[in-house]
Amino acid sequence: MQGRWYEQSPNLNEAIDFIQSLDNDKRDFVVQHLLQILVNECNIDLDKEFSKFSGNNYSYKRWYDENFELSDALELLKNLPENKQNFVVDRFLSEVVMSFVKKEL
Repeated sequence: MQGRWYEQSPNLNEAIDFIQSLDNDKRDFVVQHLLQILVNECNIDLDKEFSKFSGNNYSYKRWYDENFELSDALELLKNLPENKQNFVVDRFLSEVVMSFVKKEL
């Protein structure tokens, strides 16, 4: 049985679990960083990419669909080639997650 798309990669699954564990304010903060990594490091044209799935009338029921920016960021990440996806996740884990760890210590 195939799991969720992000469960196929341990690092990606860890990043998603971390995002899910945050309160809404912190989640909004990290989503902005994730979007910055996607735009700056992957040269993603947000307008072009968002238009691809903005016409989608499917009603998702995933936990992250309640936050439109998070949902969009994860859709962008999901549609990247595996090597770029891994790069983005590694950057996210090293920059964003580590900044939270340092603040907690």
